[in-house]
Amino acid sequence: MLSTVYLAAEDAPGLALGRKLVLEAAPLTIYFEENGHGYGALKKKTPNYQRIGRHMPVLMLTDLDACACPAKLIDDWLGVSPSEGFLFRICVREIEAWLLAHREAMAEFLSIDLSKIPLAPEGLKNPKEELIRLAQKAPRQIRMGLTPEGSATIGPRYNELLVGFIRDQWDPVVAGKNAPSLNRARERIRQLAVRFKV
Repeated sequence: MLSTVYLAAEDAPGLALGRKLVLEAAPLTIYFEENGHGYGALKKKTPNYQRIGRHMPVLMLTDLDACACPAKLIDDWLGVSPSEGFLFRICVREIEAWLLAHREAMAEFLSIDLSKIPLAPEGLKNPKEELIRLAQKAPRQIRMGLTPEGSATIGPRYNELLVGFIRDQWDPVVAGKNAPSLNRARERIRQLAVRFKV
């Protein structure tokens, strides 16, 4: 099996986060990145990822959203257990929970008091909604970029701003202390990386 990883996620922030998780697990590197632009395309292609995973590691990140549990979502999407090289990882409940889990960085990013950031973001029913709510107190550029307008569900610069936050401020080591599903994902990626270390 190759040490390069095929990375797939629902959106640009998901890819940025996945990239960071892979690159912290040397000697793994990224071979290709696929933006699903939502979960629909990822769900449809899970059998393909299953096949690719037999020859090259695949890291796919998707949100749990309203599904009861990660095991049920995997069963609904795939019907069988993922192949050894297919790292089907689920953000509980959304990627925003993993971002909020680095509380100090998020407080700095939004320029709000640390006490406003939830202590257990994976317990939130709608982490994205919480992040947008917190952004109401952020400086104008951040607030206007993250806050939806009209019928939109996210702000006009939502993905761009979160990609920058992930790249420049978010630390998976710190975030993992407040997000168990993130730590499980990091552990699986580390286990994969060990196979390629000399």
